[in-house]
Amino acid sequence: MKKLVLTLVALVASVSVANATQYLQASSSVTQCPGKAPTLVEMDIVDAANGVALADNKVTVGETGPYLIVAAPQVGREGGGPYGCFDLWLRVNGADVANSNVQLCQDEGSMAKDVIISQGIVPMEAGDVLEVMMSASNPEAKICIEAIQPAGEPLVPAIIFSMIK
Repeated sequence: MKKLVLTLVALVASVSVANATQYLQASSSVTQCPGKAPTLVEMDIVDAANGVALADNKVTVGETGPYLIVAAPQVGREGGGPYGCFDLWLRVNGADVANSNVQLCQDEGSMAKDVIISQGIVPMEAGDVLEVMMSASNPEAKICIEAIQPAGEPLVPAIIFSMIK
């Protein structure tokens, strides 16, 4: 997993943001716990943007082309709970993006935290709307995406979302 993340970071770094015409990096300062039904992920911080807009937790692209999209939620729970799974995936214009789902399951009582990554290249048309969706197989497990504020350190966002054309 660590090798995959390092490879992904190297790939993103190799794309020159200074020359990119379309990009967005957004994040969330809000802990969010989904139910069984698909739920839109809230992103309330725009870290960087050019040509891609974030409004009402929906991303609208300004140009047609392929976009590298990385959605990386911080998944965990504050207290132990029963077994359950958390899913996160992408939607474009209301339709689920094939092969974009990632899943983390936690055993009963587990307090583990992890970052799971949905990433891929998605062809989009100007004006397309992208949403990041989540759900939980067992809402009683209280598996959430967590915003964590360590003392004296930067925020650990509930999600870091990046896309670039």
